[in-house]
Amino acid sequence: MATGITQRNIQRLRIVGKNLRDILLYSDSYLFELFVGALHFFILPLAILEIGWLLDVQILGVLIGGFQLYSVGMKDMRCRYYACLAAFILAMITVVHYALVGMMAGSQLGWALVTLMAFINLYRTFNEKLHRGVSKSV
Repeated sequence: MATGITQRNIQRLRIVGKNLRDILLYSDSYLFELFVGALHFFILPLAILEIGWLLDVQILGVLIGGFQLYSVGMKDMRCRYYACLAAFILAMITVVHYALVGMMAGSQLGWALVTLMAFINLYRTFNEKLHRGVSKSV
């Protein structure tokens, strides 16, 4: 009896894992793109102040976050791809800055999650671009 329940639970977990993987890799990424763009545009310029006045990161956050919000609003596949690429690079820069000053702990680990989300966005927009056959990019 207990073995049957355990096997059923393992089977359900496999199904859930496969479904979550499919959602992350193949579903539409507009919502994640908006979320990462909003974080970079609104939150990053203020959050990075705990390290110091890093105007380069703050200005890049506003520009790249704004570009990402714009590209999603325009539904331009090429713009979305380049915005996701820029957002991923900015997210990595942010994590590196936090790690260099020894502050990559606690709530700052959220920026590592933003980096992961930005990478997933980049992966999905690249695949979507290939699927749609958008030829005027990369």
